[in-house]
Amino acid sequence: MIIVGLSIVLVVKLFDVTSLEANSDALYLDTLNLAAKAQHYYQLPRMLSGGGGSFVGFTLPTELAENRNGTYSVSNITASTITILGVGIEQDPEGRVYHVTTTVTPTTVQSTTSALE
Repeated sequence: MIIVGLSIVLVVKLFDVTSLEANSDALYLDTLNLAAKAQHYYQLPRMLSGGGGSFVGFTLPTELAENRNGTYSVSNITASTITILGVGIEQDPEGRVYHVTTTVTPTTVQSTTSALE
């Protein structure tokens, strides 16, 4: 009986860790998708509703600001950089979630995943 009980507890803990890691990976991929959209906006001429060589004016499409993985926002928008933040929805037992910060320039994308906050 004790072995079965311990096995169940271990499986539940393993599922929690796997679920958190999957959410972190999904946030990372979502912010990369948004980064590509920001770079497209940057390259698109103003007459085609783009930035014409600037990130200023870029906004997240409403339908992409939140999904089953988390919520997303943009900040630190300048002509040459933009920051995209993804906040996960999967919580650890203490109620903390992953945050993914992606910094975008016209030619590079750099992401960092923070510890659970």
